[in-house]
Amino acid sequence: MKQSVITTLLVHPHPLECEAVAEWLQKRAAIRLIGKCSCLEKILQLSYFTEIDLVIAFTYRSEGIAAQIMALRKMRPNLRFLLLAPSSSLKLAREVIRSGVSGYIGIGAEPDELEYAIKTVSDGKVWYGQEVMMRLSEEAAAGSAECAPAPTTKDFLSKRETEILKLVASEYSTNRIASELFISGKTVETHRRNLFQKLGVKNSVGLTKIAVRLGVV
Repeated sequence: MKQSVITTLLVHPHPLECEAVAEWLQKRAAIRLIGKCSCLEKILQLSYFTEIDLVIAFTYRSEGIAAQIMALRKMRPNLRFLLLAPSSSLKLAREVIRSGVSGYIGIGAEPDELEYAIKTVSDGKVWYGQEVMMRLSEEAAAGSAECAPAPTTKDFLSKRETEILKLVASEYSTNRIASELFISGKTVETHRRNLFQKLGVKNSVGLTKIAVRLGVV
């Protein structure tokens, strides 16, 4: 089966590094690199804005990034973002996940992780780096001691729903979840719909956010 090609824009603030990343991206068969720019603010000025499917954005700052992504997604709801930023910035992680980015990994990620993240996001799924996920989970656990306890998974989810929530947040496909839990794909989809309803979300991105907040992953 021929792999689909995704039209990609690279955003990088440093020209030399941008060229190096662009050269690497151009060697990926599934990517058509349509252009480059230095910051998110310039995307709307591009004549080919409506042709972009995926934005791969490197950023070394946090101010205003989430708001810029939300503004761009308001104009192009199906536009996907893979953000690479300092993984130590938990504040940024929380903000950009809420903004609806499809992927968020540390700016120093290895090429293999970056390539996997690109493939995952290109397939319409979400991918958050493991370090990011772990730190968000640790922060959520630490914060629970300082405020009124939030509901935990056992309060409103069954054991099976909790298992499926964890696997969905870990980017398992329906077939892989079915295989892992020895149930049918139809049963997996039923549980997924129940999770959407119970947790008040509409997609896997929403489920992943809830999983992070509850420390499921």
